[in-house]
Amino acid sequence: MSNDSAVPVIAAEAALVKQDYALIFVATFIGQILFGIVIAQVYIYFTRYKRDALWVKVFVLFLFVCDICSAVFTICWMFFLFVSNWGNIAAFSQPTWMLATDPLILGLMSCATHFFFARRIKIITESIWLAGSICFFGIGTLAGALGGTIEFMRVQSLVDLTSLKPIAIVWLLCAAVGDVMITVILSWSLKRKKSGFKRTDQIVDRVIRVTIQNGFLTAAVATCALILYLSSDIPYHLALSLVLPRMYSNSILSSLNYRDVMHPDSSTDRGASGISFAAASASRRGQQTEVVVHVEAHELTEATKSDGDWDVPSKTHSV
Repeated sequence: MSNDSAVPVIAAEAALVKQDYALIFVATFIGQILFGIVIAQVYIYFTRYKRDALWVKVFVLFLFVCDICSAVFTICWMFFLFVSNWGNIAAFSQPTWMLATDPLILGLMSCATHFFFARRIKIITESIWLAGSICFFGIGTLAGALGGTIEFMRVQSLVDLTSLKPIAIVWLLCAAVGDVMITVILSWSLKRKKSGFKRTDQIVDRVIRVTIQNGFLTAAVATCALILYLSSDIPYHLALSLVLPRMYSNSILSSLNYRDVMHPDSSTDRGASGISFAAASASRRGQQTEVVVHVEAHELTEATKSDGDWDVPSKTHSV
């Protein structure tokens, strides 16, 4: 290709990148920054909580592997566009297997996150129906993501992604609704566990704040991705879908690692079994009398298990 003929091609490609891929390019960098935070969170978890149940460690490892795959495939796709095929405008509208892995990985991580929090909801509320509804939306997210991945490989151009609207609606809407339900149910349930003790209520308020921040943030991003997908033929929604996997993994990991904040006086080596809502303890020197009030929300056998989850209050009050 001569210099004279290359100039208009490069100019056209530069215009396409500025219009359609600038947001995606920026989102890729944001995603890698969040991936760095995920690495730090995973290191903190495996360093501090060595005595957590095996299934929790496997679950964290599963999320981490999914996040690694998502980050690697995103970088490979950027390399494919801006290095290997620079000057080939057709490559920018060409669906690739690297991009097709995004809905699959996101669906797996979203579904796993919903099931994780559904278990917490079952323990706190003792309601199998509430937990089942969260699992339902998690399965809907995974089914939509699998369908989207299959159909994604069949389209000839990224413009044709608009034909996948029914699948995208099921996928992203289930993810957003599930996240909102998790946030509302956990916040409402924890708020009811307040005992009137100042220290306990402060701990509950902190947990509620973390729950709201994580849940509503992922729900908002999933909703924005759905709105962008339905309102524009330009693939702006891909930018948010590239960031969502990191947000889900950070949501789980921050929830697990936040347990140290709940136990400021405890050793991190003990691998605390979760957030224990200790209300108060009072003792006087020279006396053998000790008053301990421990607020629990379910049976003692469940609360004492070291499973990497919250030790949720029981109805027993030992004085």
